[in-house]
Amino acid sequence: MRRPKKPKFKKERPPDQYAVDTGWRLFIALPMPEAVQQQITGIAAALGEHDWPVRWVAAESSHLTLHFLGETPPERAELLRLGLGQVIARHAPFSLFTGDLGVFPHLNKPRVLWLGLTGDTDQLAALHRDIGRQLLELEFETDTDTRRFHPHITLGRVRDEAPGSLGAEIGRAFDSPQVRDLVLDVPQRIEVGEVVLVRSFLERGGARHEPIARYPLRG
Repeated sequence: MRRPKKPKFKKERPPDQYAVDTGWRLFIALPMPEAVQQQITGIAAALGEHDWPVRWVAAESSHLTLHFLGETPPERAELLRLGLGQVIARHAPFSLFTGDLGVFPHLNKPRVLWLGLTGDTDQLAALHRDIGRQLLELEFETDTDTRRFHPHITLGRVRDEAPGSLGAEIGRAFDSPQVRDLVLDVPQRIEVGEVVLVRSFLERGGARHEPIARYPLRG
């Protein structure tokens, strides 16, 4: 008696990100000027010498995320594109500065390495809150609680195979003279004059970001 053949395992392919009916991975952000990108390049180079299991974010992709929306149907993306300009234009331009280094959630179990931001953070929080309210009116799920909003630029994400000693190593590196000189001694100014709606493509070499709308601050 023959045994029934086992069904062949079919590996499911991820959806084609470029297909017309595929959802768009979206976020709303503040772009970073070239001087900040150069600073991030220097920080990543200094920290990268430690050969940690970290996926570093390309400096040219650096940004401050205001709201992450995730997969969005194309028709909803168009609604969003048309619905953000007015609320953003109510805000006047303001300034931020690069600050200290840190990790999420904490050094005992680091998952994300980041560069903090200081300056007109009250105006930044108000912009974050008002955009969040507009998103809720457009029936997008988001967080409008500014108490949970921590302004930062992501430098890198820790891989799953990280050793337990990584947090202590990161802490020592953050406090080293070489890294402190790159961060605290040369804070970079960020003139915030626009907000960008961005579509993210997940590719083998990392995420690729494509701005699909820009909204100026006018006040």
